[in-house]
Amino acid sequence: MLTALQTPNQGSLRFAVLAVLCCIWASGAGTVHAQSDQSFPGDPIAGRRIFVARGCDRCHAIWGNGGTLGPDFALVGAGRSLQQLAGMFWNHTPQMIQTVQVKGFQWPTFSEEELADIISYIYYVKLFDEPGDPVLGERWFREMRCVECHAVGGEGGRTALPLDGYAQYIAPLMLATGMWNHGSGMQARQAAERGPIPSFRGREMADIQAYIREVSNLQSRDVIFLQPPDPNTGRGLYLRKGCSSCHGPNGGGTRFGPDLRSATSQLRVSEIAGTLWNHSSQMATAMRARGIAFPRFAGKEMADVIAFLYYLRFYDTGGDARVGEVVFAQKGCASCHAVDGGASIGPDLSQSDAILAPIRLATAMWNHAPAMYAVIQLEQADWPRFEGAEMRDLAVYLSDMAAGK
Repeated sequence: MLTALQTPNQGSLRFAVLAVLCCIWASGAGTVHAQSDQSFPGDPIAGRRIFVARGCDRCHAIWGNGGTLGPDFALVGAGRSLQQLAGMFWNHTPQMIQTVQVKGFQWPTFSEEELADIISYIYYVKLFDEPGDPVLGERWFREMRCVECHAVGGEGGRTALPLDGYAQYIAPLMLATGMWNHGSGMQARQAAERGPIPSFRGREMADIQAYIREVSNLQSRDVIFLQPPDPNTGRGLYLRKGCSSCHGPNGGGTRFGPDLRSATSQLRVSEIAGTLWNHSSQMATAMRARGIAFPRFAGKEMADVIAFLYYLRFYDTGGDARVGEVVFAQKGCASCHAVDGGASIGPDLSQSDAILAPIRLATAMWNHAPAMYAVIQLEQADWPRFEGAEMRDLAVYLSDMAAGK
């Protein structure tokens, strides 16, 4: 077991943490299912198994562990919706096909469920922070005046509880929970002393967590791994704790609170926790004015809520069918696929089940990519690329067409 005094390669530490989490999750705790409209799509743990079984790790790494022929997926997954990630895969398909041909690999095909699982896995691994920097953590601990009230390793203030116990954790989730639950008292004291309330701009909380681990006088140095955060559990907590009364049932915002989908986009655990802390005083005041109890969190509840906020961007189901129609024409899809029963090189999409759901469309495109690539090479045409929300808009256009809208 790693201790606070060991300084392993950060890539191997991140992979070790994820491996332990996967082992816990595989036992049944925290699995993300796509069995109802109330759940996020895909099971990341199943996705991890498929990622290895289909040989994806021969070309792609996760946190530096795996192949180097393609990008490290832990670095590209955050902040993109399921359909944006599907579009990213599609954009790189020509290079992947060429690599597969040169290496003599078999082109992997997937069912809809399998592709959803893999994409969810690639998105989920970015939820976890890499370990913070203890040197920076000491700096933030002093600059934010935490040291004036809290002691760590026997040094610091005595007016608040010492923080040594948090050294049991690598991620700053329990530290964030403690700050949140005691936030009103901390902020009142800081206001009374006319001192600035600390504000987080980036990964300072992860750095402070690393500093606590390094200097704590906690005798037991074994790491406690929490169960993996579950966004579906987080959704239930988000509703029960009253968050939806200001931010809406799906985090889209109301006149009382901002859109959390954009506020937390591309942020990791420590950054989302810092953002929540930065607005906690304002939230507490607004909730009191409306007669809503300020929520408190126990165990890994805050981690689950943060996972829910992190996944809001993943399952972005909006889209503009009119823009999608333009995309269909501009990307050259119409040159191969009819949508009105006419003759075409590829299947008539108006008669295809593939357009009935976004993940079904993405799966069909992936599985038939080598055949499409061969046709495009023969026709000397450009491979269509999808940027931004174009894949989402295209899926909405085709789905509306299938529904006869």
